[in-house]
Amino acid sequence: MQDPVAVLPSELVVLIFRKLALQEIVQCMSVCKMWCQFLDGCAVLWCTIDMRNGMYRGQSAKGSGCDKLATLLGDSANGTSRRRRRGSLLLSSEVQENNDDVRIITDADIDAIARRAGPALSRLSLDFAPHLSDDGMYALIHNNCINIRHLDLQANQTITTHALEALVMSLRNRLEFLSLRSTEIDDAFVQMLLISTPHLVHLDVSFCRKITKSAFPLVDQMSNIVFTPPADVVALARIIAEQGDTAYSRVLFAADAGSDELLVTRKIDDRTCLPRLKCILAAGCGCVGSTAATRIIKVFGKSLEILDVTQSPVAIDVFQHITMCVDWDCADGIEPLKLQTLKLSNMDSNVDIDTMQRAVVPESSAGPEHLWSFQDFALVAPNLTSISLGGKDSCITDGMVVRIAMHYRHLLSLDVHGSTRLSHSGLAALGENCTQLEHVDISECSGCDDRGVVALVGGCTGLKSLNMGGLHISDAGLSAIGDCLRGLEVLLLDSCLFVTSQGIRSMVSKFCESGCRQTLRRLSFSECYGVAVDDAAWCREQLRPNTHVTGNSALSFE
Repeated sequence: MQDPVAVLPSELVVLIFRKLALQEIVQCMSVCKMWCQFLDGCAVLWCTIDMRNGMYRGQSAKGSGCDKLATLLGDSANGTSRRRRRGSLLLSSEVQENNDDVRIITDADIDAIARRAGPALSRLSLDFAPHLSDDGMYALIHNNCINIRHLDLQANQTITTHALEALVMSLRNRLEFLSLRSTEIDDAFVQMLLISTPHLVHLDVSFCRKITKSAFPLVDQMSNIVFTPPADVVALARIIAEQGDTAYSRVLFAADAGSDELLVTRKIDDRTCLPRLKCILAAGCGCVGSTAATRIIKVFGKSLEILDVTQSPVAIDVFQHITMCVDWDCADGIEPLKLQTLKLSNMDSNVDIDTMQRAVVPESSAGPEHLWSFQDFALVAPNLTSISLGGKDSCITDGMVVRIAMHYRHLLSLDVHGSTRLSHSGLAALGENCTQLEHVDISECSGCDDRGVVALVGGCTGLKSLNMGGLHISDAGLSAIGDCLRGLEVLLLDSCLFVTSQGIRSMVSKFCESGCRQTLRRLSFSECYGVAVDDAAWCREQLRPNTHVTGNSALSFE
């Protein structure tokens, strides 16, 4: 039989291999030398590199296959790795027979990826890359990887902002998705990013400890931003200037004492010059709070759909500030925000929405001048389908939840965990008004009991995920869950001290009768001291094999 790679036209061979997963393409490289050379030189097949956890395993002669592309780095047939030609992902590493050698991705691996993919690389995901340094970023630049639209680089404390600035400058007009969670970027970098990437739609700077509210200036403040990057970025900017690219930035050079100083400025006349960000994630940034959230809404409110500032200090009056971000004086009426997901937490527990100082809403087509109310916020942000307000000692009360239920009847997801002042009245309002709810987290809401749970599940029969950890519920609440929910996927009952073995078994039996057995993926009731140790095993026998069940262990009772 003739070799199809040698006989068929190269265009047809590429179309065939593009049907394969990337890890399968890497496996095909070990078929023969011709296949290896063809696949290694076909950049279009390497446009997407997704290395989850930033790790790879060397595969021994007796090893099984891999579950991701990175597991084939260092593969060898005889248990000892071999070095492939330039640009290969199969790098040299010692692999012990009968054992997988796990390594975290390094700069050399990034260089190999960049050499093979070149300009064809459009997506690079490295969600755990603690060993990468500036050399890896410069390797992407030097190998002309200038068409990356999706860049995911997380959990790294060694890459400097200078290297990231150089990379962003090379990708500025193409970058659409950027995730830099748990990195060492600062406010100046975020400011540079906002004025240099006109097509950016997703920005994730969660758990970046140097990020503060200054990272998100107002429009009139952005025109005063002066960016002074290092020499390598100067070189890139020279190329940009030579290409005549002045649509979004002006690059000015001034000779001073024999050295070049680069000043990158941006003329910001209105919001149309800024990226139309749809998603901003800034969770866990301790210095990002209400002020930053308000600025983000004010600048990007016309396009923003998702805002996450959880685990950051936010005052409950942020709802007032967001309300005042829109133009209430517009003759044609206010233009509502496109916001669909709002995630806040750790709000000031000493202030309640009923007693906080009220702002004056100016007269507009929406109505005369009046004191602010939650109805005004609902008028400004009518498209919210996911709201997260939970946190330790959350200030959320029944009154707040009732307002949410009344104004957001189309709500799909609600997280109010840790709201100790929430009771069955709030849950009853959700069950009565928000019948489309799919995901609810009311864990650690110590004021909620069986009455609230019965009302909630009785009205929201389409729930897919329900977290009730730490609630003071009994078997009556579990019975209602078993009777009402038909498509439940995740149910968490950890630390519910008043549920018993009888309640758990009765609920699971109802799941099997109602069809919920086919949808349930996870059931957890650990640290429920009224539940026996063997109840978890019994539930596993009743439910599908792939359902993850967590119960009490013998150590829980010691």
